[in-house]
Amino acid sequence: MKNMFKYYLSNKRRGISLIFVMALTVFSIYFVTSLVQSIFSTVEYSNIACLNDFSFVYPVGGSSFLQNETVEKIKNDDSVENAYPILLEYTVINNIFGTTSGYVAFMEEADIREIFDDFSLTVTEGRLPEENSYELIMHEDMLKNKGLSVGDTFGSAVDEGEQIDGKYMITGAFSGDSYMAFGTKSYRQKELEELGLDFKNTTFGLLVTPKTDLDTMNNMLDTMGHDETAAMTLSYAKETLQENISSIKFLMFVIVIVIAVSISAAVCIVLETIYNDRMEEFGILYAIGYKKSWLFKNIIAEIMALVFVSWILGLILSYGVLSLVAKSVFEPMGQMLSIVSIQSLLYTIIVMVVFVVVTILVTILKFAKKDLIAIIEMR
Repeated sequence: MKNMFKYYLSNKRRGISLIFVMALTVFSIYFVTSLVQSIFSTVEYSNIACLNDFSFVYPVGGSSFLQNETVEKIKNDDSVENAYPILLEYTVINNIFGTTSGYVAFMEEADIREIFDDFSLTVTEGRLPEENSYELIMHEDMLKNKGLSVGDTFGSAVDEGEQIDGKYMITGAFSGDSYMAFGTKSYRQKELEELGLDFKNTTFGLLVTPKTDLDTMNNMLDTMGHDETAAMTLSYAKETLQENISSIKFLMFVIVIVIAVSISAAVCIVLETIYNDRMEEFGILYAIGYKKSWLFKNIIAEIMALVFVSWILGLILSYGVLSLVAKSVFEPMGQMLSIVSIQSLLYTIIVMVVFVVVTILVTILKFAKKDLIAIIEMR
């Protein structure tokens, strides 16, 4: 008993089986929770990343365009640097379990150049779209996600699953914090013009940039009336995302606890069998002077050591497999997969803590009821 692994070194099959089951549990929890969190990261990246620099204003409540008074109020506010007229559309962004959406802003070529200059967006390949043309420049990660390259065509005319109508030429790729796409002319604009709308004198949306402080500007936008106008700001987008994923996070927590208790119960049965087989060993130690408290401490240390080794091996396996998945699946899709995740790590710790507590309680309670001397005397 002085060597807490002495028994398992002599009975390698039992020790390896226990460690394998617990390590596999850690791996399963860490791997699955990391994949689920990757969905949250993808949604946050595609929906929120660009909102760290600017905000969008768009019509709601059945209205197709912004009122002139609203546009002037925003442009003249002290917190606003620029309010660029845009036509905002949404494109499909794929993740491993489904889809989300990303922004596509159609605006004048000169305005696109200003945005690129002001927010350090760098053209990495090709060029910006030319004025009054069906062309787009996309963030390089968005291009990866769609499996497209500069020079390819994009839109519902070439992809039935795409939300954006028409057919566009991708003229360039860019890098930077704003995960989105920019164009100069939209097929939706063409449809509206055919309906008789004066596109040059009608504002269908705004891309609003702050003069100094983004929060100050967003507070102004968030307090506007929402009958006909809404603002997509950083705080609003984060709040909406949290509301959407809170139930998923709670469900994930419940699943982790259920798995932890289930695996604990199963391993407890195995450990009970092992310790029943070792009762004669414990009885001899007790008979030669070792107290039950000493035996309890060693049993607890033995269980904790097994759990710790299993946890480390499970994490090593998780990091290895996740690294392969990130390289082979996520990077080609232009998505992020966090190999080291604090939240996933906490979930595995919860599993191990529940496992240790349940296993020790069950084992010690059963062990405490045994008459060790009677076992030696075969009574």
